[in-house]
Amino acid sequence: MEVIKINPSEYDISNSSDRRRLSRQLAPAIQALNKGTIVAFPTETVYGLGVLATNAAAVQRLRVLKGRPKSPFTVHISKPSEVRWYVKDVPVLARALIYKAWPGAVTILLPVDSEFPKRTLRDRDLYNRIAPEGIVGLRCPDDPIAQVLLGKPGKPILATSANYAGQKPATSGKEVIRELEGKVDVLIDAGPTRYKKASTIVSFCRDGYRIVREGVYDADAIAQLTSRRILFVCTGNTCRSPMAAALARKMLAEQIGCSEDELERFGQEILSAGVWAVSGSRASDYAFQAVAKFGGHLEKHHARKLTSSLINWADVIFCMCRRHVDEVIQRVPDAAGKTFLLDESDDIKDPIGGNLRKYLQVAKRIRRNLNKRVKENLL
Repeated sequence: MEVIKINPSEYDISNSSDRRRLSRQLAPAIQALNKGTIVAFPTETVYGLGVLATNAAAVQRLRVLKGRPKSPFTVHISKPSEVRWYVKDVPVLARALIYKAWPGAVTILLPVDSEFPKRTLRDRDLYNRIAPEGIVGLRCPDDPIAQVLLGKPGKPILATSANYAGQKPATSGKEVIRELEGKVDVLIDAGPTRYKKASTIVSFCRDGYRIVREGVYDADAIAQLTSRRILFVCTGNTCRSPMAAALARKMLAEQIGCSEDELERFGQEILSAGVWAVSGSRASDYAFQAVAKFGGHLEKHHARKLTSSLINWADVIFCMCRRHVDEVIQRVPDAAGKTFLLDESDDIKDPIGGNLRKYLQVAKRIRRNLNKRVKENLL
C-alpha cells in the first residue's frame, strides 16, 4: 500500500495556489484511480474506498473486497452542482437539503431517468454500475482533500466506507492500514476524520423523503435542513418581488404536488419585501394581472418592509437590483453569502408606470430566472 501523508490544515482550497499545491501532492492517487486501482481517502465522516465508475474491473474488485455483489455504491462528487450530471429533476426537498447541507455529511438517494443528463455519462454499462435500480446515491464531502481528489479525474467516482462488511468504518489512516493492508493500493492519510461517524442517508421521492440511516445528522436536523425560507426583495414590494414570490410558490407547489397553501407543511416558506415599502400596500393592478396570466395569485398580498430580522430569517435572498443586494448586506453583513441577484446578468428594472405589456415582460423574465435558479439548487 502506497501511503500519501497530508496535513489538511496546511491547505485552503479556496486559494488557487493552495489548491494547485494539494493537487500536486495528490497526483499519485489520481493516477492510481485512472489506472483502475482502489484508493482510500479521507472525508469529514469516515475514510472511503474509491474507484472510477468507468472501470468495470475496478468496481468488481471493490465489490469483492466489500462482499457486496449487487448493492450499488455511492457516487462521490466534488461540488453540489454536479448533482445535475445525474438527475435532471431534483425534488424540491432534496434541493433544500443540498443547498443547506452540501458539502456535508449527508448521502442523498435520488430517482433517475433511464439515462443521465450529462452526455458523457450516457453509457448503458456505466449507468447500470451507478444506478442499477434506477436510484443514484450521491455524496459531496466537506473535506478539502476529498474535494480536490474527486474533482480531478473528470469521471464519476464510486466509493464506500473503508472497512470489511459488518466491521466498523475506519476513521483514521492508521485504521485503514491495520484493517486493509494489502487490499488497497493507495492510502491518502490525513489523520483522524472530523466526525468519526458515518453520513446520514436520506432517500427522496417527488413529494417526500425517508431517513435510511441516521449518522452525523439525526431526524430533527434533517427536517430543519429540508426546510427553506426564501425571500424576494425589490423597492416598494408592490411589483417585482411580489410577482417573483407568487410565481415561485406556484412553481414549487407544482413540483411537490401540493397546493400553495400546503407549502409550509413541506417546509417551504416564501416571502417578499421592499427596501422602502409602505407596509400594507396592495400589489399593483398590472402586477396582479401579469402574475394571473401564469397562474399565480396576489390577492392576499400586502407590502412588507425589509428588516434585519427578515434578512436573518431567510435561508436565501433574491434581489431584483444590485442596489437591493447592497442594501441587504449593509444591514446584515453576514447575509452576503446567501444574497443573490435573481437575474445574475443584470438588474430587473421596476415596471412601475408602464403598461400591462411591460409587466408581462418582467414577469416572463422573473419566471425564466426562477427556472434557472432551480437548476442551480438555489430555489
